[in-house]
Amino acid sequence: MNNYGKTLKKIRVGKGFSQKYVSNNICTQGNFSKFELGENKDIKHSTLSEFLVRIETSYEEFRYIDNGYIMPLRDEIITNFYNQTYNNSENLLQLQRSCISFLKEFPDDNLINKIFIIIKSLTILANTNDFHSAKLLAEPIWTELSRRDDLYLSDIFLLNSILYIFPIETAVEMKKFAFRHIEKYKNFQNINRIKINFLINLSLLYLKNHDYHMALKQLENSIELCKIEKLFINLSICYIRKGICLNNLGHCGLYWQTKGMNMLEVLDEIELLSILETEIDKCSN
Repeated sequence: MNNYGKTLKKIRVGKGFSQKYVSNNICTQGNFSKFELGENKDIKHSTLSEFLVRIETSYEEFRYIDNGYIMPLRDEIITNFYNQTYNNSENLLQLQRSCISFLKEFPDDNLINKIFIIIKSLTILANTNDFHSAKLLAEPIWTELSRRDDLYLSDIFLLNSILYIFPIETAVEMKKFAFRHIEKYKNFQNINRIKINFLINLSLLYLKNHDYHMALKQLENSIELCKIEKLFINLSICYIRKGICLNNLGHCGLYWQTKGMNMLEVLDEIELLSILETEIDKCSN
């Protein structure tokens, strides 16, 4: 918290709040003044949280401002990793470099170490399609998480990121396990996004196993959530795969494939469009 006092003062003054207002019924104005001057570094996190409520600033925004309006590297790694729509080799390489840079300074950060392992696993898969080697790297993470009585958001994100690496039976078990714990977060921000990613990843596994009925079931559930969250890239993927499923079930899926491809063109997602066109060709043979 070495710089937190200065950052708090910057925001407080910028918003026109007095020290008296911000510190009222939290601490003495004298102690608050010392905190702003960097003379009192023993402020509890709960006290800082109360200050932030007074200055109408979230902890995430506060840390962003404190870091010079730059997202801290750890947060950047986690955000970029969680927000991947598909495995782009260049993005994976950049994430790998960021992890290496961060772990040089903080080698014992468990979450970033797990993300680093998963990125290496996904890179192997993206470059060589070697599921066996990718699974060997990721399996200890699944083993550890499967023994937990409770999962939290970071655990659920990790599970989703390795789902695709495992056989369909294991992937289904992972999804059921994760969704039991996701239920606790049903009113939490953006929780539908993680559900969508699970369903989309599982649909691809079902497609690869030629189980088009189950793939379609995952996609229909995902489509409804994508519409609610207005996640148009994910929705495009679902439409294209829905078309693939319908074609293989003896129905005409061209409408859905075309709709999804047109959306990706509008969104300028050319690389993803190319990947899905290849997917269409493979599933048509």
